[in-house]
Amino acid sequence: MTGLWGNIADIWKRPRVRIMVWAALAGLAMGISAAGLPLEDAMRNVRWAVRLHPADQKVLIVLQDDRTNDELGVTDVNRGHDAELLQRLFAAGAKSVYFTKSFAKKAAPTDDLRFVQALQAHPGKVFLGAELGVDVGKGNFVSDLPLPQFRQHAKSVSVITRHRPLNLNVQIPYSSESAIGRIPSVSAQMAGIERSSDELFFPDFSIAISSIPSISYIDVLRESFVREDVAGKDIVVSRAAVGSNDVFRVPGQGVGASEGFLHVIGAQTLRSGVPQDIGWFIPFLVVLLVVASGLRRGRALDVYRFTALVTVLGVGPFVLNYFDVQIDIVPAIVVAVIAVVRMRNLDRVEEAGETNAGSGLPSVQALRNSGDLSTRTLVALKIRNYGGIISSFAEHVEGQLAKEIVRRIRISDEGVLIYHEGGMFVWLSSIRSTFDLFENLEGLHRIVQNGIQVGGIDIDLSFNCGIDSEFDRPLSGRVASAMQAAEEAVRNDELVYQHDARKHEAQWEISLLTSLDRAIDNGEVWVAYQPKLELRSNRISGAEALVRWTHPERGPISPDKFIRIAEEFHRIERITRFVINDAVRVAVELERHGFEMTMSVNISAQLLRNPGLPGMIAEILATHGLSPNRLILEITETDRLDRSSKTFQMLQRLVQSGLRLSIDDFGTGNATIDYLRYLPASEVKIDKSFVSSMESRKDDLVLVQSIIEMAHSLDRVVVAEGVETAAVLETLSELRCDVVQGYHISRPVPFRDLLDFISGRRARLIG
Repeated sequence: MTGLWGNIADIWKRPRVRIMVWAALAGLAMGISAAGLPLEDAMRNVRWAVRLHPADQKVLIVLQDDRTNDELGVTDVNRGHDAELLQRLFAAGAKSVYFTKSFAKKAAPTDDLRFVQALQAHPGKVFLGAELGVDVGKGNFVSDLPLPQFRQHAKSVSVITRHRPLNLNVQIPYSSESAIGRIPSVSAQMAGIERSSDELFFPDFSIAISSIPSISYIDVLRESFVREDVAGKDIVVSRAAVGSNDVFRVPGQGVGASEGFLHVIGAQTLRSGVPQDIGWFIPFLVVLLVVASGLRRGRALDVYRFTALVTVLGVGPFVLNYFDVQIDIVPAIVVAVIAVVRMRNLDRVEEAGETNAGSGLPSVQALRNSGDLSTRTLVALKIRNYGGIISSFAEHVEGQLAKEIVRRIRISDEGVLIYHEGGMFVWLSSIRSTFDLFENLEGLHRIVQNGIQVGGIDIDLSFNCGIDSEFDRPLSGRVASAMQAAEEAVRNDELVYQHDARKHEAQWEISLLTSLDRAIDNGEVWVAYQPKLELRSNRISGAEALVRWTHPERGPISPDKFIRIAEEFHRIERITRFVINDAVRVAVELERHGFEMTMSVNISAQLLRNPGLPGMIAEILATHGLSPNRLILEITETDRLDRSSKTFQMLQRLVQSGLRLSIDDFGTGNATIDYLRYLPASEVKIDKSFVSSMESRKDDLVLVQSIIEMAHSLDRVVVAEGVETAAVLETLSELRCDVVQGYHISRPVPFRDLLDFISGRRARLIG
């Protein structure tokens, strides 16, 4: 059960699924509440108007119009007139006569008698209207039945109609209940159809009112009509005078007509077959399935779903109307409109989010959102110092630079779609062989090394690549692997690094990152201090603050690991603030104990691009009351120091604020002679790899000696780290090294142990 709910939760996280569900609920609400009936009727009227056709001429309407009343000098004809009308109609050969008015009330005895006699003369051929009655309401029960003496010789028929909301349409019941039992409607009686009183049908209002033959009541009385027009037909007698209130607007035709026309249309409708009403749920369900089939991006209104929706919501209802089948489509339209509009908007938002605004290329986010599999190798190319290059131009050149990079990539990997994010360019290579791909990337590296010209300026570029060849994994997972491999290539100074699926450390690193802030807050992360010994005075002159993490489950975590992750995911500032704050606090505490020492803290080159760095350090120094010259910032060269003008300005700001700079790991990577010339550093730290091997490797000894002499010639203080033996310490002293640190002096220790170590050493020296 837990797995089931988990799967449901995963499905619910998909925005298009949520859109479909809300669209379905809106459609259900519309269908159940019948709130869409006016719109439904309006569309039904349009369909009727489009397919207007003539009546079958089987019924003739006799209209009791204003001319009849005027010439007879009455406001309504009497029963004597109706008796005379029957005589004239049947004399002309009428098949049957239907009255759509009520005969529930007595009239003049002589008129009622004449009317009974006329009924007796034509038994079973006259049908008298039965109405709802003013005291009944809106049910389907007729209370105004013809008088008993009339019912003995004529049948009763219901003239009840049901007007839909806003009077946009009309339905007729097949029959109605009454005190004498169920009686058929006029339409059903003429068509010979027997159905329940609970059922209603739509008359086919595509039958043109103007094509239904009619004559005036007064013309029949005066025999001013063509007898052949009457012979063999059903006759419907209907009020049509303006004051009779029996005139209604015909749906789909925009004209007024008497009630008799409605029943004539209803009769022709039923003679063609009993109409079917599918209702709203089936089209609602079909549209929901169509929408559900297009839950992937760009498919909500593609050619297949567009065709299906047009068929269900447009063509289908028209075609079904030809076969007297009614269908309600408003709930289905609600589903389609909400789902399609919302999904199309989501498509546009996602497409905008998956387009790099600077270069106009597809964003790497597009690959992260892709669940597709691909048998192509995924390549991630990382441009070193991309941000520094872009920011060094006064005008926006990212698009031009990206265009030039893409053009060079496609020289040997033609037609590939390239995705862009920051300094990372990612693509699915068309080169199948891994060996050929490596050769291709080497060739690309040589081409790029020749420089790229943008805006008339030559730009020197260098890059590293990561590749992922795990074809059984979706692209959403592979892109992170390729990008991580590119970062690994940068750290290892390799041109290409291939992701290894067997290394599960990546998942651990992500979880490590998420728990880093909590670890700082709850004391898992702490600062160790390694003393620095000044050789000339033989005293502890300072200490280096080194961050440590003791994880409750994995134990001590290598600083190289979590520092690298923090830099990669731009979380290094929190750690640096924590270390500087603790180091400054410790320096002040040592001063209270009589030890005036410097504190060295490693600063990531990434932070040198943070304009808030000087302010952060100044705030910490002011909080604890420590002089800036007591804090040494070690610039870690392995972070590939950014040589842009902004970085140099930052270094100068730090020095001008009274802080001291140290070149860390000197002799490796980028920390070379050039660093001594242009960096405003007062200290040089020789990398421990050279110091620790001086005893066994003469070339390392010579190199250390050269660094010391060169640094002294530039008035730099020299610190040697990695001093692990007394012999190395003695050699460094002979070489006139200024300061040393390493395990031979002391391992990195907590503050209290550092205080004990310094106090004990001073006591031994004094003693």
